[in-house]
Amino acid sequence: MNKTGIALCMALCLSSFAALAKDPHQVNIAPCEGLDADGIAAVIKGDYQQNRIVSWPDDQKKLGQADPVIWINSKEITGKDDSWKIPLTVRGMNTDIHYTVVVDCKKGTADYQS
Repeated sequence: MNKTGIALCMALCLSSFAALAKDPHQVNIAPCEGLDADGIAAVIKGDYQQNRIVSWPDDQKKLGQADPVIWINSKEITGKDDSWKIPLTVRGMNTDIHYTVVVDCKKGTADYQS
């Protein structure tokens, strides 16, 4: 293999690792410090409806639609000190998708974990 082939191979490998390092389901959200369980539920539901479903085409394909039913039972939310775990259910024509959304209000991040 010549030097160009080796360089190309290394570049592809490094770009693959960089893509794996950034989790596409870890996102920035609006500030949410000081909210209670109902408030954080509203933030995450709105975030998914307005931002995630339109930017995650794999979810649309799985669900079979772009306007799914989204719900959160605020009694199942756990957390304190602006750190939350929110169970999120998204129902489409084909299937349901379940996420546990881990929110850090101080950092303004949400990690949608399947």
